[in-house]
Amino acid sequence: MIEALPDDLNLLLALDVLLRERHVTRAAKRLGITQSAASQRLGRLREFFGDALLAPGRPLLALTPRAEALADPLAQALASLRAAVQAGAPFDPATSERRFVLLGNDLLEAVALPRLLPLLAREAPHITVQVDRAEADFVRRLERGTADLAFVPELLVPPSSRQLRLPEEEFVTLMRRDHPAASRRLTLERYLELGHVLIAPHGMPGSLVDRALEARGRRRRIVAQVQHFVTVPFLIAASDLVVTCPATVAAVSTPFGLRAVRPPVELGLDRSSAVWHERVHDDPGHRWLRSWLSKAIRAGEDPTQPGRTRPNQVDPTQVDRKGKPDPPRLTRPAG
Repeated sequence: MIEALPDDLNLLLALDVLLRERHVTRAAKRLGITQSAASQRLGRLREFFGDALLAPGRPLLALTPRAEALADPLAQALASLRAAVQAGAPFDPATSERRFVLLGNDLLEAVALPRLLPLLAREAPHITVQVDRAEADFVRRLERGTADLAFVPELLVPPSSRQLRLPEEEFVTLMRRDHPAASRRLTLERYLELGHVLIAPHGMPGSLVDRALEARGRRRRIVAQVQHFVTVPFLIAASDLVVTCPATVAAVSTPFGLRAVRPPVELGLDRSSAVWHERVHDDPGHRWLRSWLSKAIRAGEDPTQPGRTRPNQVDPTQVDRKGKPDPPRLTRPAG
C-alpha cells in the first residue's frame, strides 16, 4: 500500500515547483538544484503517485488530471505549513536567506528594483528577490503563498486584499525629439495622423487609449504591438512612431532623449497598488519587506534625489486643451 505522504518533504516542495513551472530545468533553478536532481525527484514522485504527473507538451509540459487535482491543495498546504513555521518566529534581515516573490511587469524590474535592491542589500545581504509576471491568477498565487506581493492596477485589487497605493501618474505621449510633429502642438487630428505603438502586456488588442478614442467616435492607426514597456524607447527613438503610456516609461527613456507631451485625449491617472494576502499581513519578514518598499517609493518621489527624473513633466506647449470630454472609466493596458 502507498503511504499517505512521501517520507521526504523536499519531494512535495519539488512537486509544487514542478507543477507551477511545468519545465524541469526552470524548476531545478527555482529549487537551487541541478537538472539531473530535479529529474530524479520527478521520477520518485511519479513512482509514488503511480502517475506521470507531467506529460510532453509545447512549449511547456502538460499536467495530467492527477497533477491538476494535486496542484491547488498542495500549494495551499505548503503555504499553511510555511506560515505555521514562520508564525511568531523572529525575522533577522541580517541573516535571513528568505526569497520574496514579486508579481509585476517589466517596469517593476526596470524602475522599482534599482531603487529597492540597494536598500535591501544594506540590511539584508542574503535576501533574494524574484520577479514573476503578474498574470490573471495573481490573487490565487497570493492566496497559495507562491507570491508575496503583486503590483497591479488598482481597479483589479480584490476588496479582501491588503494594499499599498503607489504614486499616481499621468499618461504621456512619447516621440523622438526631432520628430516632425515635435515642433507643433499635438492636436487630436495630428495625433490620429501618426503611427502608434500599442503596449499590451498580455498580448491582447485594445487599450485605454483606444476606448477613449472610440467614445469620441475616433480611431488611431496601430503600427506595432509589443508586450514590454522597456522595448518602447528603442522603437520610438528609431522611427516616427509615437506611444502613449504611463509617465514612468518617460523616466526609463531618459537616455534616448525622447520628448514627452500630454496626449490630446483625456485618460485620467494611472493608479496601481502593491497587494498582499491577509494571511501574511503580520508576518515579520513580510512587514519588513513592505516597510522597505515604502521607503523605496518615498525615495522615488523625492525630486532632490540624485539622478531622479520626474516622469510627469511634459511639454505644456504641446497640449491641445480644447474639447476634452469627461474621462471614461476604462481599464488598462494604456498603450
